[in-house]
Amino acid sequence: MDKRVALIVGAADPIGEAIGVRLGKGGASIILVDTDPEKVDATVKKIADAGVKVEGKAIDIKDAAQVEEAVEDISKRFGSIDILINAEDYINCKPISDASVDDWVGAINNNLLPIFLFSRYVVPKMQAKKYGRIVNISEITYLGMPGTSNYAAAKSGIFGFTRSLALELAKDGITVNTVIKGDINIERKELSEEELQKATAAIPVKRLGMPEDIAYAVSYFASDTSNYTTGQMLFVCGGKSMYSSMSI
Repeated sequence: MDKRVALIVGAADPIGEAIGVRLGKGGASIILVDTDPEKVDATVKKIADAGVKVEGKAIDIKDAAQVEEAVEDISKRFGSIDILINAEDYINCKPISDASVDDWVGAINNNLLPIFLFSRYVVPKMQAKKYGRIVNISEITYLGMPGTSNYAAAKSGIFGFTRSLALELAKDGITVNTVIKGDINIERKELSEEELQKATAAIPVKRLGMPEDIAYAVSYFASDTSNYTTGQMLFVCGGKSMYSSMSI
């Protein structure tokens, strides 16, 4: 991963931070893009404090013109975008009887539109160099949970997008894979014994995941070690997906 350029989208949270640190420690230059300027700045500082070369951009990641401009700017200044991590995650789950059209459209647009837009403008840069790594991040809820139909539908869309794009780009030296996260202790909270037992009842390894668990999996797909792996879904969920007949 040395001297690669990694663009992480939707990265202004602890998972984006962990991914940035992991890839940066491997030698990649890190660019974070997200919507909230304060959160972007805070995440950039945390990654930089870990000794990683990083910078951030705050844009509307659902606006095609802003995405295209950001990709062009990054490509010109860094010479390439070798790795694209689509990590955006928008959660607004409601029972179907309470959900509005706005709830549905919001889930689809916030979770899927940025993945399409950044892939749309980054892929030609990768094709020109005959090299690229695209890693999408989904969520185990896509297998289906009550009261999450809008969110699950959006996350299911990543499955088809990943496999279709992987087939389309395989000839260009570009791999496309997805990491499916389980129950992650995003805020690194200390849980009581009772809270831990409740939270891990359906997790075979009996612990919540940490942001670093996702970062390790992303790092594999983003590296040259994975050059014979494309179109794949890797569950990082402590075995929870095995309780579902749809864990594919």
